[in-house]
Amino acid sequence: MADITLHTSSDTGFTCVSNAFIDEYMKDANGEFVKIYLYLLRLLGQDKSDIDISMLAEKLDHTVRDVRRALAYWEKSGLVVLEYDDNDELTGVFFREPTTLANVSANVSTEQGVSNISAAHEVVNDTASDKKDLPKRGEYSLSQVQSFKENDDVEEMLFVIEKYLGRNLTPTDLNYIIYWIKELSFSTELVYYLVEYCIDKGHPNIKYMDRIAIDWANNDIDSVDEAKEDTILHSKIYVAVCKSFGINNRALVKSELDYVKKWKKLSLGTDIIEEALRRTLVNTNKANFEYADKIIDNWAAHNVKKLDDIKAVDEEYKQNNKKGTRSKKSTASNKFNNFESRDYNYKDLEQLLTNKG
Repeated sequence: MADITLHTSSDTGFTCVSNAFIDEYMKDANGEFVKIYLYLLRLLGQDKSDIDISMLAEKLDHTVRDVRRALAYWEKSGLVVLEYDDNDELTGVFFREPTTLANVSANVSTEQGVSNISAAHEVVNDTASDKKDLPKRGEYSLSQVQSFKENDDVEEMLFVIEKYLGRNLTPTDLNYIIYWIKELSFSTELVYYLVEYCIDKGHPNIKYMDRIAIDWANNDIDSVDEAKEDTILHSKIYVAVCKSFGINNRALVKSELDYVKKWKKLSLGTDIIEEALRRTLVNTNKANFEYADKIIDNWAAHNVKKLDDIKAVDEEYKQNNKKGTRSKKSTASNKFNNFESRDYNYKDLEQLLTNKG
């Protein structure tokens, strides 16, 4: 996923929120969108080069889609202009002055505004209007909670979740879990996976889990397999593969996606996967998933954890290759070795015998 540059025409050494933003923009915006905007303002004055959508999502306990919706909303509001490279990958967020709100409609047809905004609508415009009308959340009575817990599968599920969290579930926790199962129609298996997935990502917070659950429900994800597929599609490795192999106008097909799933499980790191893809392109001049898989398998077998480890693997290969070359030369210099070696090619052997006759 590409790094995003934040910049503006103002030069301030502090986080400044204008009254115009508070008076004219904030009151109509979703609270989560406001939080994302304010955090981006906070980062604006810092020398930070590793900003990307995944990082923002992790930092704010949001999903990647939440961040994309927020960016699309603020662009539509005229507060930011989203910038893209030739591959339609988001590379910059330009902040407009909030005081220009009255002029945004008049300026929206400028050349820069049209080009950037049209690109944003193609790539990022996964807005709140795409959300489903999900059942409203309510408070469950003690009798409803007790009735819910009487189911054997549910009782076991709650026990496992407590073990995952390392604490007893609170009434608030139970309200969320009941909502997922009764209103969103999640199976106990899907709830298991939801909790496990969030904890693995370092988010043992029930509210973060609820964000993911709502996101899945909005996208009609109602099985563990679909949830796993979704996490792959929004992973850094998936984005890195598409970017490195120049796959911009389509989704990965099943055979390609299977490789991505396999590589993700190896936990090698996105930078290592990208290096394998780079070498694949250099050596084959095409997006050869099978070739890349052999490189990645070899590095995994050598317990590669960082880019520097690859140098050791390369050096070992060179040394082994030199030994093999010397061994072949030694064998070729002694004609009697030809009869002792078991590495015959049958056609060569046949030719040798023919010449002897």
